[in-house]
Amino acid sequence: MTSRTVRPLLAALLRASLVLTAQAAYADGEGHVRALRERTDIVIRADHTMEQTVDYTWRAVDATGAGTLGQQYVNWDSRRQTLELLAAETIPANGAPIPVEPAAIQVQDGILGGVSFPEKRLLQVTFPQLAAGDAIRIRYRLVQNVPELPGGMSHVMFLQDDVIRDDSEITVRHPRALSLKVAQYGLAQRAAATVDGDGQLLRWHYRSTGTGSAEPNAANGWRRTPHLMLSTFAGWQSIADAYERGAAPKSAATPAIRALAEQVAGRTPDGRAAARLLYDWVRANVRYVASYVGDGGWVPNDAATVLQRRYGDCKDHVALLQALLAARGIEASPALLRADGENFTLPEIPVMWFDHAISYLPALDVYLDSTDDAMPFGLLPDNDAGKPVLATRLRPALRQSPLPHPDGHRVERRVALKVAPDGSAERVTDIVGHGRSAVSVRQFIDGVTAAGTADWVRRTMASSGYEGDGSLEPLPQAGADMLGVRYTERIRNYVSQPEAGVLSFLPGMNGPVPLAGFAGRFTERERHYDARCEPFAVQDSMTIELPAAMQVLYVPKNLSIRQEGLDYAATYSRDDTPGATRYRLTRRVVAGNPRGWCTPQEYQALRPAMNRISRAMNGRLVFVLNDTDMATATTER
Repeated sequence: MTSRTVRPLLAALLRASLVLTAQAAYADGEGHVRALRERTDIVIRADHTMEQTVDYTWRAVDATGAGTLGQQYVNWDSRRQTLELLAAETIPANGAPIPVEPAAIQVQDGILGGVSFPEKRLLQVTFPQLAAGDAIRIRYRLVQNVPELPGGMSHVMFLQDDVIRDDSEITVRHPRALSLKVAQYGLAQRAAATVDGDGQLLRWHYRSTGTGSAEPNAANGWRRTPHLMLSTFAGWQSIADAYERGAAPKSAATPAIRALAEQVAGRTPDGRAAARLLYDWVRANVRYVASYVGDGGWVPNDAATVLQRRYGDCKDHVALLQALLAARGIEASPALLRADGENFTLPEIPVMWFDHAISYLPALDVYLDSTDDAMPFGLLPDNDAGKPVLATRLRPALRQSPLPHPDGHRVERRVALKVAPDGSAERVTDIVGHGRSAVSVRQFIDGVTAAGTADWVRRTMASSGYEGDGSLEPLPQAGADMLGVRYTERIRNYVSQPEAGVLSFLPGMNGPVPLAGFAGRFTERERHYDARCEPFAVQDSMTIELPAAMQVLYVPKNLSIRQEGLDYAATYSRDDTPGATRYRLTRRVVAGNPRGWCTPQEYQALRPAMNRISRAMNGRLVFVLNDTDMATATTER
């Protein structure tokens, strides 16, 4: 159960760039593609426009690399940018360069990756008969004629470790009077020089000797990836102010919008209740579509247009909701953030880092993302939570979207397992989600569908090697922020050797917070990157009922772990009844990291405890069946 795909903020964020086709040019060691020579020359003008000339020669190491390099793409925004292709040629392993024929160079309008961007242009260069050992060369000039935001510019380049880079160089020319901020990691800087009297030349070089493997569950990986960032913005507030200058006029509360606000929430005196009703209306009635019309770029369509069309991108959603709330006297601000599952920190200089817009209501101190129609009022999708945001109408603009409290991302798992002497069993698993986990349960139920329940049960049991039948059904909703589901399994072969064996304290389904999976993340002996450490809570109550003839030889030991950011307790008990014996597990774990990510040092501090929890998750009963009952059970089967 995961949150939905991240929605892009605007077409302008799809910057002109090299796009590798086919599978990624990645493999440990040399990889499939090698960057022989790369040159990026950037000229920044006094009016914050810029020009960059890109020249790269890449070689196909093997046939996979040849497939990867066979087509190259560059995209740009025709409203603000112009592109000129200066060279495109194939360089055979043995032979002179061969220019690409004009027929193999095409420009496509308005489409990029199956999503409509009316002002986008996509250049496609196809290299014929490319083989292992051959290389390609592309050189183009991209001119930014109009800044993406008024009053400043920024540029970000990453040199990923998916290829070996033999010789990469970046030069930047800018007027000395222009205050240029620079942040870089992993690059070798050459001495600065003066050009044309009042200009400054900066130069960086980079080379690598091998490809790398991404650390699992990494967070903030950009901080350890070689990069160069440039900015002429004075600070993060400057980016917020520049966005607001274009966005503010678009959120006007027109008569039609005021009438709708009155219709939806006019009789509600409470501001929070009114905001909830308006938010629910927008997320239910305005489709999210990545179709950029009107001003486009970093500027939303006006709220009246969005209302009329009943669709828009994320910033359009924000503009309409802001106008509806204003009609009820409730202030709201656009909040820009980077909506992904791994980046929780900002660069050290102000760059246009953001790819999504949501709403912030300061009087209620609540963030809302109306593009996610599954998320109720007051909750954020995973990719929006715990992120630096720019609330563009406010000062200071730089803030933090909230992470859920562990109890707001909690799941209860109640399991009753009853084992028969012949090894058959019935297991009933109740999964109850609270807060955001309840949303995940709802998405799971909707995804299975009533018509697909029988097939889901069949496939799930078969994947565990079980024979039998079962059922899946929603539980009665006990609260507005709670939702549960019951999974019943009737298993003929739960214990394959009933005369002796082990029984695990495991649920039939994990639910939205897979405790074993989270604990299992801490297997790396050391880390160089930050790691995901999101807050959550799991409460388990499990009962295993055995026939009296099954004699238990071993029961896991109780375990309690408490340290900063982690609280774990598991208790086992026995309850004898006529003809049966019950063993109960009560377990609760709370991970309360307030940031959602851990540094490598914090990871090391948590690792011993998490490994103990991971081992404890495999705790099992060991049993034997006495000879008489074993013979009886065997005969009956």
